[in-house]
Amino acid sequence: MSKLINQPIHLKYLGDFPLSFSFGQNFCIQYIVNHWRETGQWWLGEPELYIYEVRTNRCHCELHFLPESKTWILYRFTD
Repeated sequence: MSKLINQPIHLKYLGDFPLSFSFGQNFCIQYIVNHWRETGQWWLGEPELYIYEVRTNRCHCELHFLPESKTWILYRFTD
């Protein structure tokens, strides 16, 4: 089951690789399944967005990175 979260998180890194994040409990990132970039509706001022599908020790997650604000978002996870 997929759950929409859309909340900011703090990512920990090992070099350039995302290592883990917390959202009530600790999620250790095992590997990046897929990633892509979306420009959004730039004509309306929407920011560029980087999307990462990751597999963690607990579930499959979709993380969003907003480079303008350097913010990571836990967008959704699937049990």
